[in-house]
Amino acid sequence: MIELIDISYEEVEVIRDLWEKNRQYHENSSEYFSELYHSMNFDQRIKAFSVFDKETMKITVAKSNEKHIGYCISTAIDGKGELESMHVDESCRGNGVGKELVQRHLEWMNERNCKVIGVTVSQENESTIGFYRKLGFFPNTLYMQQK
Repeated sequence: MIELIDISYEEVEVIRDLWEKNRQYHENSSEYFSELYHSMNFDQRIKAFSVFDKETMKITVAKSNEKHIGYCISTAIDGKGELESMHVDESCRGNGVGKELVQRHLEWMNERNCKVIGVTVSQENESTIGFYRKLGFFPNTLYMQQK
């Protein structure tokens, strides 16, 4: 059985291992920017979220048999919702965990009257692009960066 639990920013340490798996996935799969993912740091990334409160940020963890198997972090500010970070452990993918996490966060953003809801996905991450497409997300812009 999968359990979804909202946590506070103060409890975010419980996702450290999952966040690191997400970082490693991007480092290993990035064609052009693996070194950027290599240098990412959980503490620095999470510290950026310290400016939000429970009204503007939602953190949800997915648990199965007392083990954290996924998480989602979203923000909602001035009518704009953003899925900031989401990861499901590779061994648990394909079972609807990611979909449940995202849908819970979309509902939260809609409750906050977000008129625009987005997510940033690495252009080479085709499986994740397909995942979000199934949830009603479509490409809007392509941000390009020099190496």
